[in-house]
Amino acid sequence: MKEIQEILQRIQQFAPGEKAILATVVDVIGSGYRRPGARMLIDEDGFGIGTISGGCLEADVLERAKKVWQTDEPTVITYDTTKDENSLFGLGMGCRGIVRILLEPVEKESDLAKVFQTALERREPQLAATLISPTTEASIGTRFFYEQKQGFGNQNLPETFKSLSELSDDCRTLFAAQESSAVRSYQTQRETTEFFIEKINPPVNLLLFGAGYDALPLVDFAKILGWRVTAIDHRPAFANRERLPATDEIIAGSSEDLPNQLFEDENSVAVLMTHNYGRDREILRLLLHSECRYIGALGPKKRTEKLLAEIGENFSDEQMEKLHAPVGLDIGADSPEAIALSIVAEIQAILHGRAGGFLRERQGSIYNRNDD
Repeated sequence: MKEIQEILQRIQQFAPGEKAILATVVDVIGSGYRRPGARMLIDEDGFGIGTISGGCLEADVLERAKKVWQTDEPTVITYDTTKDENSLFGLGMGCRGIVRILLEPVEKESDLAKVFQTALERREPQLAATLISPTTEASIGTRFFYEQKQGFGNQNLPETFKSLSELSDDCRTLFAAQESSAVRSYQTQRETTEFFIEKINPPVNLLLFGAGYDALPLVDFAKILGWRVTAIDHRPAFANRERLPATDEIIAGSSEDLPNQLFEDENSVAVLMTHNYGRDREILRLLLHSECRYIGALGPKKRTEKLLAEIGENFSDEQMEKLHAPVGLDIGADSPEAIALSIVAEIQAILHGRAGGFLRERQGSIYNRNDD
């Protein structure tokens, strides 16, 4: 989401009539450095924000973007590095895959930019299904939108596609799944067409309980990843903008003063590091009843076990599965910075359903796909 945030920030600065070219990876078959959903914004001077490969495709994409500038027509380009190890795009990269990239003009009022903004501001997932193969009835870049509350909406979508129950069903299915994107083919009465279906999630919201010295590097790592950070501490001397300039929200108050909506965000994770036993006990109780996907508690395992015993509630297996104590991956962390790294790495692994082990020991794809 950080890439989208940076691109959106630039788009919001556009003057009326100003545009850029948005490059989006829509499909990867085999090996590739970036996955579907990776984006790069290209302005009129050829300056880019974001990346769509490890550097091997960007130069050619910049050249192809010039044509889209002239025609104002979206196009999909294909790079195949499976045929020749010494091809221009595979040389020295070790990439053996087929990558398809959508190039399209984008303006400040573009529907896709509005969808990005909605996901960011409302903190609600959005879904966009984008036509990536030309048809007799619609051009590449035509979109079909979906969100849980409003249902379906479209950008100049022909009736032929509106009536495709398979497309609607796939949108609902992907929206509810962990998978973030897919390419699907559909047969109309006239032809076969393809859609890139993508769920756009809001940034992870880190609830950081405790704003001591050891919390500072955790804030830094989280912001590098594009996460939203809310710091909570009962001490005004710690919970202030001067100490925490990078945080998105600062709450100076005790647990009984915290708003209920703080615990209702399904895209939140929490780390408990107040270093105060009594406060940890009450906050841990609130977190176990919250919608947080991950709860990390600093300190020895026995300390957390004692906290749970004193809370005195029978939490469900699902609630306890979210609790990680001691917090972090076992990387030998012995400094605030290393501990923060281990915590952020564990959260990243949990959110993506991974064990956090060595990639060299993983069998099959490192992206949970059918590639090597």
